[in-house]
Amino acid sequence: MKTHPIAGSLCFLVLTCTVSADTFVLKDGSSVEGSILREDAASYVVEVNITKSIKDERVIAKADVAKIEREQLDLTAFEAIAKLTPVPDLLTEEEYAQKIKTVEKFLADHRGSSKSKEAKAILAALKSEANEILAGGVKMNGKIVPPAEYRANAYDIDARIQEAKIRAYVKDLQYLRALRAFSEFDRDFRNTTTRAALVPFISQVMTTYMAEIGQSLSTFDARVKERDVGLQRMPTADRRATETAIREETAELEKRFKAEKEAKLGWVTTHPFFKPSLEETIAFGKLELTRLSAAKSAAAVDGGKAFRDALSLIHGKGDKNTVTNAITAAKTAMVAPRYIAILESAAQASGVLK
Repeated sequence: MKTHPIAGSLCFLVLTCTVSADTFVLKDGSSVEGSILREDAASYVVEVNITKSIKDERVIAKADVAKIEREQLDLTAFEAIAKLTPVPDLLTEEEYAQKIKTVEKFLADHRGSSKSKEAKAILAALKSEANEILAGGVKMNGKIVPPAEYRANAYDIDARIQEAKIRAYVKDLQYLRALRAFSEFDRDFRNTTTRAALVPFISQVMTTYMAEIGQSLSTFDARVKERDVGLQRMPTADRRATETAIREETAELEKRFKAEKEAKLGWVTTHPFFKPSLEETIAFGKLELTRLSAAKSAAAVDGGKAFRDALSLIHGKGDKNTVTNAITAAKTAMVAPRYIAILESAAQASGVLK
C-alpha cells in the first residue's frame, strides 16, 4: 500500500469509512479515524478504511494533531457481554460456565470501565441462575423452575423440555432429527398433556417431510438416467474414477441403511440417490401417521398426574399398600421406566418400601 501525507482535505475526510479506531483531531478542525500502525518522533502511520473492504495508510504529522481520542475498547467488548442475558431456556451447566467465564474476563481486562457495574450485574444474574441449574433446577419459558418444583413435576417438565427441543429442530428445518426425537419422546411420554398438544404438530411435520421425500422418489429414475448420461460424456479416466466413487458411496449408504434398520430407528437417513432409503421413509411415515391418527381419539390416563400423586404419597409418608398401588398406577399410565425408578428409589429412601 502507498503512504501519503495528510493535507487535511475535506475530500479525504468524506471518503474515510470509520470502524472501531482512534480519532485524530487535527488543528485545522478536521479529523481522521484509524489505527496506529507505527510512529516516530515526527509522525503517525495510520491505517484507515476507504471502504469496508479497502484500507490505506496515511501519515499524520504530529505537529498537525490537536488531540487523539482513543478508542474505548471496553465499550466495544461490552457489546458482546450485554447480549449474554437474558439467558435462553435449557442451557447446560457447561454453557452457563462459559458465559460466566466471558464476563469475568471482561472485568479482568477492563478494570475501571464505565460498564463494570453493568457487567457485574450480568455476572451476578448468570451465577444465580447457574446455581439453580447446578442444584437441579431448569429454565423454561424464560423462568427458572426451582429444584424442588422440578423434582415434584419431573415427568411433565421433562416432557415439555423434549417438546421444546423437537419444535426447535423443526424451526431449523432439521426434520429427520425432529422425527427421531419424537419417536423417543413418544416412548417415554405417551400419556402426557404435552404429547396431546404435540401430536397434531408432528403429524404436519411428517406430512411435509414425506412430501419432500416423495418428490425425490418420483424423480429418482430420471435423475439416475441423467447421471448416467453425464458419465458417458466424461473422458474415460474421469468416468472410471467417478463410477468408483459412486460405488463406494453406495456401499456406505447400504451399510448405514442396514445398521439403522437393525437398530430399529424407524426414520432412516435418506439420500437422493439411494432408493431404499426413500421408499422406507415413505412406508414408515404412512404407518406413523396412521398410528398417531388412531391414537388421538383414544382415552388415556394422565401420566404426569400419576407420577406426581405417587411422589406426593411417598413424601407424605403414605403406607406401603397405598404407595405400591400409586407406583403401579404410574406404570399402568406408561410412565417411562427411569421415572418409575425415581419413585421406587424415593419410596425406599423414605422407608416405605424395602
